[in-house]
Amino acid sequence: MKAIDQKGRVFGAINILDLFLILLLIGALVFAGIKFTQGQDVGTGPKTQKELTYVLYNSAEHPFVVNQIKKGDVLRNKDNNQKIGEVVSIDKQPGKVAVTTADGRMVMSTVPEKFSVFITVKTKGSTIGETAVGEDGSALLAGTKVSVKGPKYMIETLISEVNAGEK
Repeated sequence: MKAIDQKGRVFGAINILDLFLILLLIGALVFAGIKFTQGQDVGTGPKTQKELTYVLYNSAEHPFVVNQIKKGDVLRNKDNNQKIGEVVSIDKQPGKVAVTTADGRMVMSTVPEKFSVFITVKTKGSTIGETAVGEDGSALLAGTKVSVKGPKYMIETLISEVNAGEK
């Protein structure tokens, strides 16, 4: 008995093209299963535990929100309520937003009675290669939008700076 007969069937049972498609489908399912069930590290390299600091930025927030932010507050992620760190310092400046002028240029304009706020946060995290990972397992990348809530407030911020230096 030949492996492939004259009709193109493997051992007389299944067409070779059908066998190829079945093997391709099984391979894709195995790949998808591994991809979605394995933990995904953001970077490559050794994972080291350390204390990280990063700065959250909001460009124009109401004073009644900014005045509630206190040193020592525990911040949590609004979406999953996991701890993301502790407030180390707060820097308030006049609120600024980007506006378009009549001639089409973008300029920064001061918003009366609002504050730009820089919140420095410390957390126990890790670094994987060059990437810092926070206490809640999320990557700390500049430009990432983070909705945080404290004991008496909730605020939408951007990560503006990450310090994964040796501590």
